[in-house]
Amino acid sequence: MKHITYIICIIFCFLCFSIKAQSIKTEFKIRYEAFVKGDIKIIGNNIVNREDRRNNSNIPFDDRSRGAKLNDELNMQYIDVDDDPTTFSSSSASFSFEGKQKAKVIYAGLYWTATYPYTSGTLKGTNYGIKDGTRENSQSVMIKTPSRKDYVHLQGELIYDGSKEHSLKGISPYVYYVNISYLLTNTASEGEYTVANIRAATGHIAGGSAAGWALVLVYENEDSNIKKIITYDGFESISNEPKTFSFSGFTTPAKDAFQTRIMGITLEGDFSMGGDQVTVSVPASGKSLTLESKIRPQRNFFNSAITWNDEFVRERNPASQNTLGFDIFKMDIPNVNQELIPNDASSLDLTYSKSLDRYYLFFTALEIENNPDAITRLHSSTRVTKISAEDVNKGYYIVVGVFLNQKNVKKRIQEMQSHGYKADTFHYKEQVLNYVYLEKYDSYEQALKRVEEIKNEGKIADPWILDVENYL
Repeated sequence: MKHITYIICIIFCFLCFSIKAQSIKTEFKIRYEAFVKGDIKIIGNNIVNREDRRNNSNIPFDDRSRGAKLNDELNMQYIDVDDDPTTFSSSSASFSFEGKQKAKVIYAGLYWTATYPYTSGTLKGTNYGIKDGTRENSQSVMIKTPSRKDYVHLQGELIYDGSKEHSLKGISPYVYYVNISYLLTNTASEGEYTVANIRAATGHIAGGSAAGWALVLVYENEDSNIKKIITYDGFESISNEPKTFSFSGFTTPAKDAFQTRIMGITLEGDFSMGGDQVTVSVPASGKSLTLESKIRPQRNFFNSAITWNDEFVRERNPASQNTLGFDIFKMDIPNVNQELIPNDASSLDLTYSKSLDRYYLFFTALEIENNPDAITRLHSSTRVTKISAEDVNKGYYIVVGVFLNQKNVKKRIQEMQSHGYKADTFHYKEQVLNYVYLEKYDSYEQALKRVEEIKNEGKIADPWILDVENYL
């Protein structure tokens, strides 16, 4: 009987451990997927920084020496660069089309994240304490775009909140997302973006405070080759168990060299704690490559930096080289003579791993040139965006406008009626947006066919497909 009881206890403990291990994540799903003649770019910045006797938190932190302190050894305070009394935190980053002509943004998704167990902490000797134990709602932030003088208030869709997870209670990471494509429609998108009022822990926190934001932008460019762009978001603590993403739905060019890029965003990638890796594996060649750059070593890939290949991204305010636990990377995958990713390849695996400590992954993406002969004109010219919405019927909507203001909704519906189309609308409460659509279909193929017909009629410039999934 004692033996049976012992076995039951072991099984119970194992199940409890499994449940805990599984709860430290939100399953990754495709957020955006399209064939695009254009590119994807990520801009962003950290929102907390060290403060000491010589430097306030707006002064860049560039210490990347072996003796550089970690964020739990520093007094972490909000960055606030905007000289606006209504904000308590703000930082900036700039976006450009890099000289490409006739380019336009077709998708923009904003993420913000932080470790936030409570408002502020203290350190006395070697003992960490709580100075202010409150934890405010982190769902609301503000953004200022290049074409706007004033901030726009945003409500985010929660991806993950670790405050109720016992093993993460001391750091309580969270991630929010909001689609802000509507803010960049028919307006200037090049220039400086400022994101404000992101909440994070300040002072001295056991485990450290880290926080930041990232804006993912997809843009069309007539001179670009056709690319498949796929973005995933979710949340997972990367420690002993690696996380692998299997990208598919593309065919690389039949001959000659082509470009492949990957990108990602993580939290708590400490500068001086190694063991984290990113590996690309390609079934078609049977080969793998562990990625590295001049800034990101193979065995310490996530090391508190915002980078593009071998360079720090400097178009930020402040432009810290050590972002103290917040990472954004974009990297070209080396592919000499197409030995790693061959011509006519149709899949690619990307694995994130860690052998020491842990980091939190919540976004990754692939941009890869596609064989133009393998894509119909319809697929290459129609953009698709996906959302999950509890209060909207599942299906494929042909969208002709997204608005905050009801007056603009009525105006767009009247415009559609004048062209002979019957338009309808629904309200997406999670993002406080109103979508104007012409029709809804149960199948992707039907929606694609109808979009092509509408384009050929020539009355509407850019109808697109909204895939509402996973609910009603």
